[in-house]
Amino acid sequence: MKPPTTMPPKRSKVEIIKEHSNYLRYPLREELETEAPNVNEDAVQLIKFHGSYQQDNRELRGPGHKAYQFMLRTKNPSGKVPNRLYLVMDDLADQFGIGTLRLTTRQTFQLHGVLKQNLKTVMSTIIKNMGSTLGACGDLNRNVLAPAAPYNGRKEYIYAQETAEKLAALLAPQGGAYYDLWVDGEKAMSAESPDVIEALNDNSHGTNFEGSPEPIYGIQFLPRKFKIAVTVPTDNSVDVLTNDVGLVTICDNDGELQGFDIFVSAY
Repeated sequence: MKPPTTMPPKRSKVEIIKEHSNYLRYPLREELETEAPNVNEDAVQLIKFHGSYQQDNRELRGPGHKAYQFMLRTKNPSGKVPNRLYLVMDDLADQFGIGTLRLTTRQTFQLHGVLKQNLKTVMSTIIKNMGSTLGACGDLNRNVLAPAAPYNGRKEYIYAQETAEKLAALLAPQGGAYYDLWVDGEKAMSAESPDVIEALNDNSHGTNFEGSPEPIYGIQFLPRKFKIAVTVPTDNSVDVLTNDVGLVTICDNDGELQGFDIFVSAY
């Protein structure tokens, strides 16, 4: 048998970046204030959590230099998009992007071609118009899917959408860096339900990081992305089995929610 070891577990480079980031702030805040068209490698890892990827436009790059730009992805649980947000995203694509607004298979928008100097303007505009990009990328829970079809009188669809929205709120980063960086600390809107607040504060199983700004994720967040979908029996429009966790609503004869069938993917 191997002798016991007291050596601490080895941290990956990305884990160290997250540990030293002051909960997703440093050095992203400092990098956003420079005149360079890009952010450094550490900030590239952090901005993902804020819903953006740094990219390079291969058609505009020249010898010895890259044409840096950023892609932004929204987070729309169950695919719900207020009219106001859609109109704003369409305008932002023309003003600050490449004129196209793309839809993803996970019920989100992607806005391409944003320059670093315009990132705060674009982000703050999205936040102040009923939208968010928080947690759309990075090592954490991604957009929670649910059938988006608005069937009138179908309670199971309403329950699925409500559950997706609550899971998205519960598993979103809580540390406040998103609002600090993009709207100077102003949280434009809060939609946390009492159920979500109760779940965040529940540490009866000892799974939370006590006293941490990130009670669920801690300082390292997750080692990889995580995906959840909620649906109803016979409707697999969200392809539930391709997610890490899939929930299927179970209702009684009166249409009232009784619980869920749960599918868990094994790797």
